[in-house]
Amino acid sequence: MLYIYRNFRDKISQHSLRKKFISDNPGTFVGHNLSLRLPQYISCDESVVLGDDCKLYCWDSYNGKRFAEKPEIRIGKRVHATRALTLQCARKIIIEDDVLLASNISLIDYNHGMSPLTDSYLENPLSLSDGILIGQGSWIGNNVLIVGGVTLGKKCIIGAGSVVTKDIPPYSVAVGNPAHVIKRYDFEQNKWVAAGN
Repeated sequence: MLYIYRNFRDKISQHSLRKKFISDNPGTFVGHNLSLRLPQYISCDESVVLGDDCKLYCWDSYNGKRFAEKPEIRIGKRVHATRALTLQCARKIIIEDDVLLASNISLIDYNHGMSPLTDSYLENPLSLSDGILIGQGSWIGNNVLIVGGVTLGKKCIIGAGSVVTKDIPPYSVAVGNPAHVIKRYDFEQNKWVAAGN
């Protein structure tokens, strides 16, 4: 019975959060089952699409300890997330204008501490990064994970299934785990060329 009550309470709470989020971000289309945590730290510019099953979560404290800076998720103009985008933010996640996000993408700008001396890694303080920046016009494929401290330059393409652990320069194609650059756009030849050429 307690589970049913908690489930009902959580659904009512999420409904209220979604309603306020849509009111605060009137140019945003929201699909089914948007899940939010601390949406006061989240802003979307005009013509944003967040498809079904997206999760936008912010933390301003952990284990009772408040962070020095407030978290920020900022989504620019004409960003399109197909479905199941997960943003987990304790510092900063910025998605610039005209970014295309395929399905099942996760951006997480923090990690649990790694001290093995606690009973559980959950007891470690969070390790906060400098945040994540997704450059204007980038395209991120299905099932990509981007970790904290990463900047994607303008017009990057990240191949499906990649794990991005370091910065990717503008006008680059990166794939793999960890992701590495395989192509760059050559403006003199007006085409994509193999990296290093």
